[in-house]
Amino acid sequence: MYFSEDQTRRLDARIRQLEKNTGIELVAAVVGKCDHYPEIPWKAFALGVAFGALVIVVQSMLRPDWLSVYSALIHTLLVLGAGTVMALLTVFWPAWARCFLDKPRAEAEIRQYAQSVFLEREIFKVPARTGMLLLVGLFERQVVILPDSGVGRRLSPEALQLVIAAMRGDLNRGNRLQALTNGVAVLEEQLKAAGFAPAVADTDRIPDALIQQKGDADV
Repeated sequence: MYFSEDQTRRLDARIRQLEKNTGIELVAAVVGKCDHYPEIPWKAFALGVAFGALVIVVQSMLRPDWLSVYSALIHTLLVLGAGTVMALLTVFWPAWARCFLDKPRAEAEIRQYAQSVFLEREIFKVPARTGMLLLVGLFERQVVILPDSGVGRRLSPEALQLVIAAMRGDLNRGNRLQALTNGVAVLEEQLKAAGFAPAVADTDRIPDALIQQKGDADV
């Protein structure tokens, strides 16, 4: 959906390599949009209306002779038209819609989405509670890492932030493959630094395949 077959195979292989080298189980997920965000078109509409009204005020000041019996109708159409265009752009242009995205709300939605994936995939069933979820929200351009208790006790929040920081630049540029590749590489480094090592026995309990979900929209 968001990666070619070859890219998906490469990412799956990289995740398996991390698991082999650290003894943990990693589930990676890429989601188009973690919520519908119905407030975004309305915010854009309000901006368009304000812009249309400003244009009318300026035009009336500069050219008062343009005022006519039809001015009220024309002004109404202009204001509503500007608002409608701004709102429609948020539907077809994700970058424009992102301008109206409230960051704290996006953080809450992507974390809630990640928690649902964590439970749905039963990552908590990994032996010694050493499962992890790495989830990327493409529209939100944010990353959430949820380690189970067996990992969270040893891997500090600062280490997780290093992983997210390694992904942020490429994610903002739209380079999904490189962002995820960098994230897995830095995560492996941090896990090794925290003392994780190859498992003595095969503990693979969860499919390694990269999860790709549309969520609420294509991006």
